[in-house]
This record gives sequence, C-alpha cells and structure tokens, in this order.
Amino acid sequence: MTLRNILLAGTALGAATLLAGPALAASNTQAELDALKAQIEALQRKIDDVEIQQGNRIKTLEERRAEVEVSLKNGRPVFTSASGAYTFGISGRAHIDVGGYHQNNSDETQMIAATGNTGLRGNANFRRARLSFNGTLAKDWQYNIEFNLGDSGTESNARIYEIALTYKAIDGYNFIVGATKPRMTLDDSTSSNDITFIERATAVNLATTPAAGEARMSVGGTYNNDNFFGAAFYTSGVAEAGAGLTDYDSSNVVGRLAYATSPKEGLNFHIGASGSHSFNLPGDAIRFRDRPELRVDAQRMIDVNFANNVDTVSVYGPELAVNYGPFRAQGEYYRYDVTRLVGNDINLNAWYLQASWVITGEPYKYDIKKGAYSGVKPNNPFSTVTGGYGAWEVAARYSQADLNDTGNNIFGGEQRIITLGLNWYVNNNMRFMLNYLDVDVEDRTAALRDFGHQAVALRTQVAF
Repeated sequence: MTLRNILLAGTALGAATLLAGPALAASNTQAELDALKAQIEALQRKIDDVEIQQGNRIKTLEERRAEVEVSLKNGRPVFTSASGAYTFGISGRAHIDVGGYHQNNSDETQMIAATGNTGLRGNANFRRARLSFNGTLAKDWQYNIEFNLGDSGTESNARIYEIALTYKAIDGYNFIVGATKPRMTLDDSTSSNDITFIERATAVNLATTPAAGEARMSVGGTYNNDNFFGAAFYTSGVAEAGAGLTDYDSSNVVGRLAYATSPKEGLNFHIGASGSHSFNLPGDAIRFRDRPELRVDAQRMIDVNFANNVDTVSVYGPELAVNYGPFRAQGEYYRYDVTRLVGNDINLNAWYLQASWVITGEPYKYDIKKGAYSGVKPNNPFSTVTGGYGAWEVAARYSQADLNDTGNNIFGGEQRIITLGLNWYVNNNMRFMLNYLDVDVEDRTAALRDFGHQAVALRTQVAF
C-alpha cells in the first residue's frame, strides 16, 4: 500500500468516525423520547380510566339520587320516582270548632219535650282530624288511604274515611273501587276544606244518608270533558270496624250529572242533578235526621225514623250555581221518597240557597273534574313582613228541611236556619270561619211543638 492510499484510508476512517458520533447520539435521544412518549401515553390511559371510573360512579350516584324526588307543595310532602310513574304523598286536615248557644226557657222546655234530650250546651271539639296517604302506581292507578282520627265523640270514634283505588288511564274517565264517598250533590262534592260554611246544609246531609256519604263500599266512576261532569256508583254498606254484612247489607245506585258553561274563567253557570235509589235496606229501615248545621252539640232537632217498614228509598233533585269573579251563589233542592211495605208512601223535602262574596277580590275557581268549587286562594297571604292580609269572604245561607207528612202521621219537624258567615283565608293552609245561626223548628212530634235557638261558632282550619 502506498503512502497515498494510507492517507486516503485514514482520512475516510476519520470522516466516518466523525459522522457516526452525531448519528449515534441522535439515535439514543430518539429512543429516550419514544420511551417518554410511551410513558406519557400509558399515564394518559390511566388518567382516562380513572376519569371513566369516577364518571361512572358520579353517574350512578346521580341516578340513585334521581330515583326519588322530594317536593313540598303547600306543606304537603310528595315523593316521586325518577320515571314519575310512582308517587307517595302525605296530606292531612284538622278542623277545630268552638261554639255556644242561646235558648230561652220556653224554647228549651219545648225542645226537651220534643227530643227527649237535655238543653243545648256550648263545647269545643275536633270536627275532623284526618291523615291521608295517597299517590300513583305505574302512572295509571291512583290510591288514597285516609283515616279520620276521631270527632271528639260528637260524631264517631276513629274510623276509615276512604280506602280507594282509581284507574285513570283513559282520558276523562276515572274508575273507582273501595271504601269511598260517592259523588253526589254539589255541596257534598265540595271538599270540607273548601265549603263556605262550617257545616253543609241539612238538605245535602239528608240527601246522602241512604246511599252516599263517607266510607261507602262502592264501585263506579266519573267522566268529564271541558264542560260536562258525570258520576255513577253502586254502593252498599259503610266500611266500619266490626260491622257485619248482615247489618250493612244495603244496595244502592247513585248518580250525578252537571254542566258548566265556562268552568275556567269569566261568568260561569252550573246546572246539575243528583239522585239515588236504595233497596234491600238493612232491617227494612231508614232514618232521616240531622244536627242544625252545627255539631258542637250532638243533638238533632229534626228526626224521622222509618223502622221495619221500608221497601225502597229514592232521593233526587236539581242543583244550580253561578260564579263570576269574587261572587258566587248556589242552591239545591231534594225530595226523599220512602216506599213503605205497609201504608202510604212518604214524601219529604229540603232545600237551601246561599251566596258569598270575596271582598278582597280573589275569584272563585270551578273544578270540572269534580263538578264543584275549589277553595279560595289568597293573592296576598297574611304576613307581618310583606304586609299581606290574606283573603276575606262574607256569606249568607237560608235552608229549610221539612220532615213532616201530617197526612200520614209523620212529624219529624220542619227546620229553618239562617246562617251568616265571615271567613278569613290566612294562607293556602289556614282558615278561620265565624258563623252565626238562627234556628227555628216547627211541628216536631204529634204535639206540634215549636222551638228555636241562636248559635255562634268559630272554626280553626289547618290543612296540607
């Protein structure tokens, strides 16, 4: 090898060495970068996994939390499932009455002779104390389980008020079965939380006696559209603890129709009719009687008892009402026809007229779903903070019930009552009702005894 070749080879070797160094360094750096990138990607995957896991956990917690929604509307707790298909609510009402009577000695003597009772006495009592559990099942079914916890002894002991199941999947229709109150008469279809006076008129209480009223074992239903309401029921006895079927094995049909011209707003006329027919009566008996539209004292002024001599009983009559803004008037008339097994048929009757005005301007609301009125809701609930004064209402009613058929020796008495009322709606849950009553009874018993009295009563009402 020549010197020239040796020099060339050395130069080439040196150049190759110089070039290989940076390439080798670059190769090592790339490897490190690739390894670091892989670690970052692995860490990112772990972070993603953690986020997914935590997200799933959060979603699960939210879903569990959303399974039940709790609301408190007007003080009434309601629990609703996430789908809305199931609800459970708790509601209640307490009506506390206190009142007193004025009766002169002559009237008291005549009343005691006619009724066999003592004189009237002032008192305070729970007229109603109810607790209800209600809601929906699978959207299409509605249930209500309600108990009356007692009426301080003047009415009855604690008892079932309603245990009913309603199927409402078909628009406008409600099919009802259970122990419930059949829809009969305008005033009885109005909630006791919403009635204008402390007690309903005697005409209505007598009308529901044979076949309707509270806790009737019933099957039937209601229908309504925008202007029409209808109800039909078959009823038997009252759901009462310890009551045997032989004691309460009655058979009744109950019906009601109503039409409202403008239920939602403006001038509204209501016209309707209610009726019932009772047969297979327990002991072939029926008794018509009522307290004088106040139940602080338990005595009844009018009373006729058809014992062991009744074939059928029919009750029927019209109902009329009109409301416009804060003004409302209504009235009902009912006949009570008793077909006897022996002797002539008996025809009795009762009616009332009433009018009311919300002087603070709140309008009356009509509910076509029950063919009756809802309660007054104050625009400015009473508050010392906001200066609200609630809603104020004045009302008057005249009622008459004639349980006499002198041609057939029936002397249950003829009762006339004038009632004046002042109501204060504190808020949506509380109301105070002040009533003054002037009561006159004529021709009670065959001796045709006449007597009367005056009464003043105050109700404190709490409902949710």
